[in-house]
Amino acid sequence: MNRAKGYTSHLKIAVLSLADINNYGDMFFPYIFRLELQSRLPTAKIDLYTNMQYHCDIYDTAEYSRNRLLDYNAVILAGGDTVQRLDEENWKDIYPSDIGKKRPSDIIFDWLDLDKPYKAYFSVGVHPQMQEYRQDVLSAISRLDYLAVRGVLSKKILEGAIISNNNKIRIVPDLGWLFNRYIDVLEKETEGFCVPSKPYMVFEIFYEFDEEVLRFAARTLQQFQSETGVEVMLLPIVHTKSRKQLSTWNDYYPLSRIAEYTDNALTLMPDQLSAAEVGILLKNAKFYLGSSMHGARTRADCFINHWGRLPEFLRKLDKEAEEKNEKKYSIMYADYMRYRLSTELDELCRQICEKQRIGFYE
Repeated sequence: MNRAKGYTSHLKIAVLSLADINNYGDMFFPYIFRLELQSRLPTAKIDLYTNMQYHCDIYDTAEYSRNRLLDYNAVILAGGDTVQRLDEENWKDIYPSDIGKKRPSDIIFDWLDLDKPYKAYFSVGVHPQMQEYRQDVLSAISRLDYLAVRGVLSKKILEGAIISNNNKIRIVPDLGWLFNRYIDVLEKETEGFCVPSKPYMVFEIFYEFDEEVLRFAARTLQQFQSETGVEVMLLPIVHTKSRKQLSTWNDYYPLSRIAEYTDNALTLMPDQLSAAEVGILLKNAKFYLGSSMHGARTRADCFINHWGRLPEFLRKLDKEAEEKNEKKYSIMYADYMRYRLSTELDELCRQICEKQRIGFYE
């Protein structure tokens, strides 16, 4: 990891995110990103902004407004499936109606034409429907000093065609690959919170309201728990509160239905655990299986798209959790992803310093 050389205490950086939707992964992104920047730019002032003023157990943010960014040397949108203009479709039912004339997506696009020395998107996802907003996309590409997306699909959406290639758009891993590093620290600092003493797996699901599917999942999970002795923990990860009971933002509802179908034989966790507590439960689980990539700790190729495969997939993950070779592969893969993130964070900070004529070295 590289660090800034020289006087950087005058350097002010604004980090923007959608952490205020209160989703586990989105909550962690700015926390991790600020610490990673601070380790490279130790005397810089780094402030966090969200659409609404926000408090969680590991940090506070200020309310975003364009005018508040005027005095910063760098503005960075960091992490999450953020690049979208779907205010009505995605965010209307989770942000309060009194948010004013602002649109939630302003925090993504509204500041791009500011005369800032440095502007960046880092490790962002791009929603497929952004194809409908090509002008916003083209504007983002042309006005950013640094643009890194978290996957090939996001890059292709920005480019607008499968065969085109824009060298300015970098691909970096999701910031979630750094979660465990910081959960280790939080676990030592969190008192009075204990994980189960026996082996357990974490199961999570959202965007599923078919009662027959939920009954099938309940039977399968209960049978797995009975046969293996591995406790099944139903852990809500999408903590966003929607005004709709049946919402894509609500994973507590389908998990609670699964618990009911087993007469509570499975462990249903509360839906408002702290970010640290959710992270600790995920870190110490034998394995995780769920819809939210924020909880993923399994291999990159472990995906299914049919409920009928749930029984075999549970057995596969349980077996892989026991095999040393699989663990070795997973560790190597995670180490590589963290290395890629580290090198890109170095490059991001080097560019910020270069704009300010500050040295950056190993």
